[in-house]
Amino acid sequence: MKTISFITLLLLLIMTVKTIAQVSIKTEYFGLSSYKDNDGNKVGNSKGSAMIYKGSIKIPISVKFSKDSLATIWGVDASGVYAALNNKNFSQNLVVSDITNVQLSVFNVRQLNKRWSLIAFAGAGIYTSETQFSKIKSNNFLGNGGAIFVKKINPKLELGGGLALTNTLGYPMLFPAIYVNYNYEEQYIFRVSMLNGFQGSAGYSFNKTVSLSLIAEMNGQLALLKKDGKDAMFTHQYLVSGLRPEIKITDNISLPITLGVNAIRSVYFNDRTLKSIFDESITNSKFDFSPYLSAEINYKF
Repeated sequence: MKTISFITLLLLLIMTVKTIAQVSIKTEYFGLSSYKDNDGNKVGNSKGSAMIYKGSIKIPISVKFSKDSLATIWGVDASGVYAALNNKNFSQNLVVSDITNVQLSVFNVRQLNKRWSLIAFAGAGIYTSETQFSKIKSNNFLGNGGAIFVKKINPKLELGGGLALTNTLGYPMLFPAIYVNYNYEEQYIFRVSMLNGFQGSAGYSFNKTVSLSLIAEMNGQLALLKKDGKDAMFTHQYLVSGLRPEIKITDNISLPITLGVNAIRSVYFNDRTLKSIFDESITNSKFDFSPYLSAEINYKF
């Protein structure tokens, strides 16, 4: 789980790239469930639920074509997430109550030929457990950047890899970055994406307006903070699955609603050191299964 968590952090640095602007607003609800320690035992009567509020906007600011009809795109990607963790009956400081993540990136997509493209990005974000900007400190900022080569295998599948630069540990480090995007949309719908966490779905389109899918998604939030006088990280990570009816209100506006369960919702502190990132024993603290509900509105223009 620790390795999965770190890969998730890297994948959060990679953004979807399309030639149209996009706006997305999403709310997620995790029902109340018991908290378990590293050995899988309940910790007293400790319980927790959560509400996640997300918003993002992606705007291309320049699109140019070469004489060979190869595109070069410059754009801006901004997003914000607020996680409200409703923790009950905790006698120890095991879980934070709030997580705020705000990110801003500039991206450049350059078609090298008909098969290969280069995605480059650079930006920074705020990752904190504070809800007031006046309390944000320098150690709450995280820079990122990278370059990824992407190959179009066929009209439905794109694969790529490269390097991502992050100062998660307090100093710049390079790590591998992965790009996977599979999209098949006809009467039967199959999607696999590792552009922002992990999203996978298989479904059926009844008509141009309504579809129903079985989904599995992994995502999370990160807070950089001080714990016991040391620089630390708090991770809130979850894997959810369920049924997702989606209504296309217009060609540009869609409304997906998900009803399901959270299979894994891990919460843990670890030091901002390379050793702690690969310490498998840290990631076992988690909340039990609980109901999951989300509603989202997507607007493309």
